Amino acid sequence: MASLSFKHYRKNMCLALQHDIPESVLKNTDFWTYAQAEAIFPLLWSQLKQNQKDIVQPLLINPMNERVFMADYLRMKNATARVLRAFNENNIPIICMRGLAVSETLYPQPYLRPHTDIDILLDQKHLLMAKQIVGNQLHYRPLPAYPMLFKQGDIPLDLHIEPIGAERIKAWQHITPLQAKDFFKYTEDGKLAGEKALLVHPRVMLPYLCFHALKHSFERLIWLYDIALLAKQVEQQQQWNEVLEGITEYKLERPCYYALSYAKAHLQATVPDHVLQQIKPKMGFIETKLFKRFMNHELIPYLAERLFSRMLPSFSHRLEFWRETIYPREEVRAQIAGGGCVKCNFIRTRIKQISKALWSFTKEIFLVMRA
Repeated sequence: MASLSFKHYRKNMCLALQHDIPESVLKNTDFWTYAQAEAIFPLLWSQLKQNQKDIVQPLLINPMNERVFMADYLRMKNATARVLRAFNENNIPIICMRGLAVSETLYPQPYLRPHTDIDILLDQKHLLMAKQIVGNQLHYRPLPAYPMLFKQGDIPLDLHIEPIGAERIKAWQHITPLQAKDFFKYTEDGKLAGEKALLVHPRVMLPYLCFHALKHSFERLIWLYDIALLAKQVEQQQQWNEVLEGITEYKLERPCYYALSYAKAHLQATVPDHVLQQIKPKMGFIETKLFKRFMNHELIPYLAERLFSRMLPSFSHRLEFWRETIYPREEVRAQIAGGGCVKCNFIRTRIKQISKALWSFTKEIFLVMRA
């Protein structure tokens, strides 16, 4: 996606989510292609009047309507229910990290929030038993080079023993002290997909969703919309003091400030000004420019890495972070290579990424000097 197009369409998608869809946008095929890529197509479709749907439908490559969204949701609901039931029967507590944990608790209709995989968090002491349940009872097959990822048909199931991905890049553990035990500490009994489930308190869930969105450089609008809905729920239930405690404890002020600022400005999230003031990080000249570009709907190359490096406690930690990011350990290199000759494919991928990064940074230096 070209950055200018991305910026233009994301801005229009934010306006569309506020029930403001100009006819010129309504008839734009690219707009709806972007909406599907951003996973907000069902939300936008649900807001259209019938005469507007009649205009949009001929523009779509595949037919889209409420039945299609409901079918996708029921497929994922059934898969998640089987997973929860199997682990409940074996008395192993697990947490659904996103997916139905978001769609069934935050959205007016769960089919409005599409997802295509299942992420579950569990205690490391249950990992061996969990893999046996996933393979022998649920019949998910393990994927090569991914020891924690399984698949059945086209549904991936990802096991996590920690929430932030530090098993892939160990330097991330210095970014935040957030661990699996924090999720299990702040849960309450509830239901997902009709099965017994542990639901995570916003004190942990909101900082985690902000971290996750930043980890992917805010590439998908649906992640920011999840945060906007959760922020509204926190405001309604007057839980901001608890959430602020969590943000501070897990040292996630920076991702939360970025995500909540955007959600408030563009997605009608009810975030009090004092909350943003309390979590606002110190920004130098460069980061101030980055934040302004982010708030202006721009997809910034390698934003996650650039902000994560600022969150590390020392220069030595930053050096280790960049070393591990550029040249991770062998297991991660195999995942990046995606098969074939690991060394050849990894080097080829990294050269492309470094070339793209250098070009992006050169343009940014020019813009900063001109400013």
